[in-house]
Amino acid sequence: MNKALTLIVVPLTLLLATQSVSAENIMPASAPVRNALTLDATASTEVIPDLAVITLAAEAQGVDAAPITREVQQIINAALAQAKGTPGVEARTGGFATSQRWNSKGVRDGWTVRAELILKGKDFAVLGTLAGKLAQQKLMIAGSGFELSRELREREEQSLIERGIAAFRSKAQTASRAFGFSQYTLREVNLGSITGEARPIQPKVFAMRGAAAPAADAEPMAIEGGKVTLTLTVNGSILMAQ
Repeated sequence: MNKALTLIVVPLTLLLATQSVSAENIMPASAPVRNALTLDATASTEVIPDLAVITLAAEAQGVDAAPITREVQQIINAALAQAKGTPGVEARTGGFATSQRWNSKGVRDGWTVRAELILKGKDFAVLGTLAGKLAQQKLMIAGSGFELSRELREREEQSLIERGIAAFRSKAQTASRAFGFSQYTLREVNLGSITGEARPIQPKVFAMRGAAAPAADAEPMAIEGGKVTLTLTVNGSILMAQ
């Protein structure tokens, strides 16, 4: 057993010996960092969303699920075809749900079927006119809001990142001078996620299922875009030096 122990210990000793020279210049993880400063900087910008989103829904109730499912599908399919025929409007189907209906005595007495149609468009006037027409065709406006298109968000985020980093560097320089140092080096920097949400649309038309009115008499849905504030926080630490 002594020979086996010697064979194990000797290589380990040699390995530690070869590493001792290079390890002299490495700061231990637990060693205190002198002249370190942690700080953060925030950059924000106001953007007007360029994409309006409207969710319409068709809903039907009945004793048997099959016929009301067909009814809802026909309404959605007709609306989808009309929306896709409108230039500048992106249309797709949304959620579809079938749920049981219960009476006041807790007894199931039928079914409720609901399906959604989602419309998106940059031309608010065209989208509002279409939504107003569809709201007269056994559809209801279930939700609405604004979004930033991908190209607009990417452009604004790139600018915001540049501004956020510039703000962090400026703050780091100012803080270093205030503490009596002439320069600094970056130790660690983190870019936070960019936050910002658009406000919902306040529609003038909320038509429920009922008698359909002629399309020409449909009142356009008023759409007015608000501003979105995008915010980015850059945080990290620096080492101040003379």
